[in-house]
Amino acid sequence: MNIGYNDDSMKGIKTDSPTFEDFVKNDDILYVDKTEYAYRLVSNKPDKRFFFVSRPRRYGKSLFCSMLHAIFDGRKELFRDLYIGKTDYPFEKYPVIHINFGIIGIATFDTFYSSFVSVLLRCAEEHDVSISGNSPSDLLAALLQELVKKTGKPVVIIIDEYDRPFTSKENGSSEFFTSVRSVLNDFYSVIKNQSRYVRFFFITGVVKLANLSIFSAMNNLTDLSMLPEFASAFGYTEGELEEYFGEGIDEYVEAHPDVKRNDFKARIKAYYDGYRFSPRSEITVYNPVSVGTFFSQGCYFQNYWEMTGVSTLAVNLAKRNNLSGLLDDTLFLDISSFYSFDVTSLGYGKLDRNETLALLYYAGYLTISDYDDPIIYLRFPNSEVAGSFSRNLLARYLKDRDDEISYWVKMFRKSCKAGDMEDMRKKIEEYFESFSYDLIGKEQEKFYHSIFHAIFVMAGMQGISEERTLRGRSDEVVIAGDNIYVFELKVDRSADDALGQIEEKGYAEKYLPMKSEGMNVFGVGVSFSSEMRKVIDWKCKAF
Repeated sequence: MNIGYNDDSMKGIKTDSPTFEDFVKNDDILYVDKTEYAYRLVSNKPDKRFFFVSRPRRYGKSLFCSMLHAIFDGRKELFRDLYIGKTDYPFEKYPVIHINFGIIGIATFDTFYSSFVSVLLRCAEEHDVSISGNSPSDLLAALLQELVKKTGKPVVIIIDEYDRPFTSKENGSSEFFTSVRSVLNDFYSVIKNQSRYVRFFFITGVVKLANLSIFSAMNNLTDLSMLPEFASAFGYTEGELEEYFGEGIDEYVEAHPDVKRNDFKARIKAYYDGYRFSPRSEITVYNPVSVGTFFSQGCYFQNYWEMTGVSTLAVNLAKRNNLSGLLDDTLFLDISSFYSFDVTSLGYGKLDRNETLALLYYAGYLTISDYDDPIIYLRFPNSEVAGSFSRNLLARYLKDRDDEISYWVKMFRKSCKAGDMEDMRKKIEEYFESFSYDLIGKEQEKFYHSIFHAIFVMAGMQGISEERTLRGRSDEVVIAGDNIYVFELKVDRSADDALGQIEEKGYAEKYLPMKSEGMNVFGVGVSFSSEMRKVIDWKCKAF
């Protein structure tokens, strides 16, 4: 896709997966310069030449790999106007082995094996060398030796999506995983044992690797995944959004006089920012594909992340845990859980709670919210992801309603924006009555709060759970169109009690100044029955 903000001034945006060369050789395509991070890696001392990074899908890992390939291919002309091109880096040419597991077949083990072999043979053909062997590990060993013999230089190895055979094979048998694991064990052992032939090694994946399993031999890897100096190597920072997309923001605001620039940017941030990848850095980044698609589609707010084909593996595994626990605002893990996760375990039975939360983090459904060594706290990064997770996971617990969800969400959002309290109540009652009973855990009030928050997020509205005020926390604040709803929820207590607490604690007071800007402010008390498992009372008041 190559669509600009308009046909006159702005560069186009490419959100598929082209090569680095595609970006920089086309003056009409926007490229956000990330070559500074590559420079830090390629200019390292010889003892620092084996690197790994994990990031969610569609975060620019393949483009970064393509950029590294171009650097080690000596293509200095491609970097003339970029950060690394203005440094003293020599752009010396090296032989490059570039393997992308995203193009290796995984339908069966035989498919995987033959496809893997074909990729290595094709790489040898591209370098005009002949190799033979009985396995991928044999072929790699031969390829390394032949390339060094031909060029007199050590080899650069770039591996993209190392974990795809495990994360994309949702229904794979344990036999498949065991067989693939054995092949990869041998393959990576070759790289370790023949490291003298390797100038630079870079590997990416969704799941952070552990020094276990297929990587047991590779104890010399530098893991960049959570380092603060690489927190913004993938995704767009606030500054990059302004530098590269500021003109697009200006064009939209100029075309919509009723929209304030700061408010528009705040909404973009709420939808697409919020990913924090280092516990020791508070830098957050925007999802690059979502931002690019947002601007190329005329600044239309929508869930683009889900449209990119994000794997549902994490959601399928998460459904085995209690939903209220997964939607809670106090999710946390010991940092060791991220370092011990074994990607090959996806093929063997159920994951426990910590493994499931770690996987949700890797997949981009959760991100770091805070760090208190050794505890990492997690949350949804933004409205886009929270809506996607809620929709996918909650749908699994609804009784025969999957085909009606989209229509229901559309009509519920319409009622909230119109301020139609009666229809809002009716639809929320329908929503809770649709759940199967086995969803509710022991902590029932937490469950109701979690699901109530998820309903608004799923419908694409701005929902704030447990909003702080001077005298306490309101259960939920929702902004829908020109309406602000302050909700208080009670289980087995009256809606009058709930509404009374809103008034007594002054939960709505901080929003009253917004009435002068045309906003309506409502307090809503909601009562749930734990026995009947539904809404039994609803009281509202306009402030």
